[in-house]
Amino acid sequence: MHPTRILRTIGFRLAALYAALFGLSVLVLFFVIYWITGGALRQQLAVNVEGEVAALAEDFRTGGSSHASGAIGRRLASGLHPATFYLLQSPEGRKIAGNLLPLPPRIGWQELPTPSEPGDDDDDEPEDNDGHQTLALGTELQDGSFLLVGEDTYRVVEVEEAIVRAFAWAIGVTILLGALGGGALSVGFLRRVDAINRTSRAIIDGRLADRVPTRGTNDELDRLAANLNEMLDRVQALMESLRQVSSDIAHDLRTPLSRLRQRLEGARLKSHSIEGYEALVDDAIAEIDAIIKTFAALLRIAQIEAGTRKSGFSNVDLSSVFRSMEEAYAVVAEDRRQTLTAKIEPDICIRGDRELLTQMLANLVENAIRHTPEGTHIVLALDRRSKGPAGIVADNGPGVPAEAREQIFRRFFRLERSRTSAGSGLGLSLVAAVAELHGIAITLSDNAPGLKVMLEFAIEKPAWPHSPKP
Repeated sequence: MHPTRILRTIGFRLAALYAALFGLSVLVLFFVIYWITGGALRQQLAVNVEGEVAALAEDFRTGGSSHASGAIGRRLASGLHPATFYLLQSPEGRKIAGNLLPLPPRIGWQELPTPSEPGDDDDDEPEDNDGHQTLALGTELQDGSFLLVGEDTYRVVEVEEAIVRAFAWAIGVTILLGALGGGALSVGFLRRVDAINRTSRAIIDGRLADRVPTRGTNDELDRLAANLNEMLDRVQALMESLRQVSSDIAHDLRTPLSRLRQRLEGARLKSHSIEGYEALVDDAIAEIDAIIKTFAALLRIAQIEAGTRKSGFSNVDLSSVFRSMEEAYAVVAEDRRQTLTAKIEPDICIRGDRELLTQMLANLVENAIRHTPEGTHIVLALDRRSKGPAGIVADNGPGVPAEAREQIFRRFFRLERSRTSAGSGLGLSLVAAVAELHGIAITLSDNAPGLKVMLEFAIEKPAWPHSPKP
């Protein structure tokens, strides 16, 4: 994997941004700690120096210059103050005691170069000791003598340098870890994106069965891959359905069109009476009407599958829809010497399109009546269940073979291979489209004998309150 690809990834940029923000935070923290720590140490030095000046001034007040000189000597000899410098000089500028050379008297705080050897008072000039400075406080005593006490700031400098080194390492390690983490994150991200790109390219090349690999981590990319795979499954199913529909249309419309052409050709070649021509025209119109109905059914199924009708959903009294089916088809079944009985629980309501639900049930009931012999008993039922309402259309006719139950919802599929009976094979395809639009699960099973169609609806809506009877 080329490094430039890693540098251009969003993952690396985000990691670099977070590393820069964290580094900036560390830098701000460094300045705060550096400033607070240095100030606190210098304040402590100032307090020590002030205490020494006050103590020596008190010695001078009580015992004079000799007493103060002795106190300075004892402090230097004890070695307890190795970084402390003293200077006591007379009003004439002559050094009386201390480890500093005589200086022009200056009252108040000042910073002096730290001598290289504090005990060496023979040097003509104090030398700079690695750039260290001495924080000193000068004061004038009662007789005009000048007292200066100072302390080397090397401890403050060492602490500040240690802080600088620590934070320099921290910032360096932060940037390094950010770069390494960003690189590792980018490599993993690129591999998964490349997998998606490879799958997309394979699908573009026509391999519709390819899918994006998942890792089972359920992270964002895994969920994206799962959604893409689900979308690809849907696209593949639609493509296969489109191919099947194209083939079925060509197969199912070829027969009526060929028959229509043969009749028209026969009418042209043979002489007919006016009545014969009128009969031929009537037959041609009937054939064309059947073809138009087929295309209308296909268009209706396409509209339903597109989901355009879903925006018009409203509360539907499903019980009344089932009762209307019973009322409409009980007489039809009786005319065919069949029986239709219903068992419908009242006040079951769902959200949907009443017209489409009515069409779905009508197709199921018509299918049961049309494809079963005389004496068949058809049952129409609707009841409440824990997961939602359930509808049933069952018969004790010849049934549907188990191997064909997965295919009867396909467009133009018909169990009757000869296709001598009326119909286009689109009724159950419309049922499947309406069911999918409403989220209805359809199950086909053996009614022993016959076919049982189970419709499992979504959770029902609360029934509307009935108006009080007058």
